[in-house]
Amino acid sequence: MTAWAVFLSAFLWALLGLNPTFYLDDSPETVTACVTLGIPHPPGYPLHTLLGHLMALLPLGALGFRVNLSSALLGAAICLLLFLFLKAKVGLSGPTAALFSFLWILGKTAYPAALSAKTGVYELTGLLLLAILWCLREGKLFPVAFLLGLGFANHWMTMLALLPGIALLALPLFRELPVRPDPQEEVPHPASRPILLLGMFLLGVSLYVLLPIRALADPHLNWGDPSSWRHFTSDFLRSQYLGPEAAGGVSAWVRQLVVILHDSFWEFGGLLLISFWGIWEMAKVEKPWAQGLALLWLGVAGALAVYLNLSEDRLYLIADYVLPAHLFILLGCAWGWSIRLRTGGNARPLWGKMVLGLLALLVVWLGVLRFTQARQSDYTYSYDFILNSLKPVPRNAFYFCKGDSLVFPSWYLQWVEGKRKDIAVVGMDGLPMDWIRRELYRDHPDLKVPRTAQSLGAESVPTLCQWILQKNPGHDLYVSFNKIEDNSLPGVRIQAYGVTGKGVTFGSKEPFDEVKADRVWDGLRLRHLGEPGFPLDGRTHDLTYRDYAVFRNTLGLYYEDKGDAAKAALTAHAKVADVEAARAAYGRSWDQYHWAQNWVPEDPQFNFNLGNAYYHQGDLKDALLSYDRAITYDPQYAAAYGNAAIATLELGQYPKATDYFQKVLDLKPGDAQAQKGLEYLEKIGQAPR
Repeated sequence: MTAWAVFLSAFLWALLGLNPTFYLDDSPETVTACVTLGIPHPPGYPLHTLLGHLMALLPLGALGFRVNLSSALLGAAICLLLFLFLKAKVGLSGPTAALFSFLWILGKTAYPAALSAKTGVYELTGLLLLAILWCLREGKLFPVAFLLGLGFANHWMTMLALLPGIALLALPLFRELPVRPDPQEEVPHPASRPILLLGMFLLGVSLYVLLPIRALADPHLNWGDPSSWRHFTSDFLRSQYLGPEAAGGVSAWVRQLVVILHDSFWEFGGLLLISFWGIWEMAKVEKPWAQGLALLWLGVAGALAVYLNLSEDRLYLIADYVLPAHLFILLGCAWGWSIRLRTGGNARPLWGKMVLGLLALLVVWLGVLRFTQARQSDYTYSYDFILNSLKPVPRNAFYFCKGDSLVFPSWYLQWVEGKRKDIAVVGMDGLPMDWIRRELYRDHPDLKVPRTAQSLGAESVPTLCQWILQKNPGHDLYVSFNKIEDNSLPGVRIQAYGVTGKGVTFGSKEPFDEVKADRVWDGLRLRHLGEPGFPLDGRTHDLTYRDYAVFRNTLGLYYEDKGDAAKAALTAHAKVADVEAARAAYGRSWDQYHWAQNWVPEDPQFNFNLGNAYYHQGDLKDALLSYDRAITYDPQYAAAYGNAAIATLELGQYPKATDYFQKVLDLKPGDAQAQKGLEYLEKIGQAPR
């Protein structure tokens, strides 16, 4: 009854925070793969895809919700198996084992992982790892080999990092094999045992045969097209990712190890340190298992620290990768406590009650923390963003987009929900992959799509983009970004409509449709964004939430340029209407900048632009306040110091103007405007010599 209570409580807790759509990671791709039985990015994850497909067949709400539900079940299953392991194999009492096991679903990473599709892959790895430890504890090598094979069929990179620790724990079982087994017992001969173990392992790994089988059926999502041996091995070995990986050097290793230790420490509110003590206690009584658990944790942490080569803005990925290793935190704490109880003498009852109470308090604290900060029950931000992105795109237009946060949701929308199939979505980063171009042609047979025999990575993305546009001139171009920062779309300028840009060639006389822009903004879905009581994690804030302000700021730049042009055209004989036109444009720019700054108050550029809008309206005091806010968030913002100097100069605050001009020269030695400003102040006797 306690075991079922643990499972149901953990499942219901995950259900309370379950994502109704998909999170801002690879979840829309994972849902698409599970629903269509397609092939996601390497290495393909056949086991998780099969389990997700079975869940997608159940009539339990939207398809994304069903696949997310599989992650909740996996998280609850880990709690169940962890409870049984701690009670039956470690010797903890039922209540203590229940509290320790329930902590899993309250983990800083483990809880969100149980709420969305993609991170279910890591929950499944954790479940298989725990099952392997159970079988090792019982001395059963054949199930270990089979489960290890299943683990490789799910996420072989993590299982490979765990292999040394598993081998260390399995080694004593090999040594205990009888040389001459009793013929009455069904025990294989020692000589045949390695072959049988290999066979069990291969039986689990054999799920990879799903990939070429499905590739031959040519599903929508057919990453790498592993229908041939060359493509299959390339997909399995993740060849397209091997270039930058394992090439970071010592600085990258240290940076990533620090992130791993930080994430591990805060996973269960600091229990990592207690787990070290637990391993130490284990070493006194069960040294092989203490060494094995330590090596398992070190295998994952070390492999991630050395092999990964992530930039600063992608270090958040480590949190998911290290998730299975967090099991050893709970195992170390629980196992060490169990040993201490057995050797604690007369103080055991008192210690047991104290620890039980502390565990209960920790469960309550983490429960409140996770529900208020990490639940995803109202998380529609990523789903709404792709709907908002495609809103202004007309039929038969191109939508060129970059980044998994837009490409994967586009696939989901078109291939799972069947929406906006009239748009040709071009994932620019994926164009070098032939299956991407083939799928683009299959969905839109009227298009001309390039063919190439070059190997993956040899093709030029800008060249492919330009070829597609040149060969398909009758289609409007829309893009997912507000400015072009490479040479992929030469000769194209961007008009911002909502969170989408329309590509217009330079020299084109097509005007910006201000009425359409207003209509698009008024119709955007912004459910719960920025509202108190609705959690918004840092990744979503940086990659989705902030983009709304970025595009609104771009719209402000348009109106500011329009105001500058109208102001420059004024003459001594200008009509009142011309003056009002300039003022109106500046007023519209203030509206956009104020919206962006209010949306993301800590952004220095938004504050700077808002200061410019105040300045154009003659409000120097508010302009100065905005410039100062920009400087607060970016103390190296030379342009903000320069504009603040001009504002203080016009306000007659000469000492402050001197300081601002001097700061500009500190940041940009020789700046002409700052030098002229100081010369003017010196000329009127307001600047130190």
